[in-house]
Amino acid sequence: MRNLLTAIFFQLLLTSCIKEECDFSGNYEFVLPATLSPAVDTFKIGDTITINSTFDNFVMEEKTGGKYFLDNWKFFLSTTMAKIDTFPVENDALKFFEQIIDTSLKYEYQLYNSGISALEGEYRYDQNQYYLNFHLVPKSTGLYVVFQASLLNHFGENQEFPGKCKRKSSSARVALNGSADNNIEFLRNSPDPHYSEWILARPEDRFHRGGGYCFYVVE
Repeated sequence: MRNLLTAIFFQLLLTSCIKEECDFSGNYEFVLPATLSPAVDTFKIGDTITINSTFDNFVMEEKTGGKYFLDNWKFFLSTTMAKIDTFPVENDALKFFEQIIDTSLKYEYQLYNSGISALEGEYRYDQNQYYLNFHLVPKSTGLYVVFQASLLNHFGENQEFPGKCKRKSSSARVALNGSADNNIEFLRNSPDPHYSEWILARPEDRFHRGGGYCFYVVE
């Protein structure tokens, strides 16, 4: 009888823990740390801008505050760049940068019919580490904004992991330079209201959670 009661107790405890762990609004949102360096507001033509994202396979999740084991996940990464000192803006602004990408990475330039360009691909996953590192060298002056993002919620939201709650899908966001402001105030200098007004109306959702960084390039 004692063994039976003990088994029932632990079963109830486990059920309670699982229910509590699943008791959050929305879906999973994993946080992918990344840095843009040097973290300055102005670059010169010929300078090197480095974007790096490296972390292990226990990944922080924002809604629960826990870490989950994500083994060789696809995060569907995207880097976009816009030149925002003209109206309309130049959405294929990656062409104003030399792109230096390790050939071991599956991260490539794409140009879409809409005129938007992006670097797209995946982390290299090796020895339980996710790795992405590339360089951008500006070739033209101007005011630019870059977004380092994950499109997980559009393509790979149903990937499995240990402890995953049923009926919960997954998304991910890139935390670029931690809690830094990433020169968001420069958006006010754009003649395009999408940047100078719309993004600034909800800066956390439309800039910081999208891995945004704004900067000038001078001669």
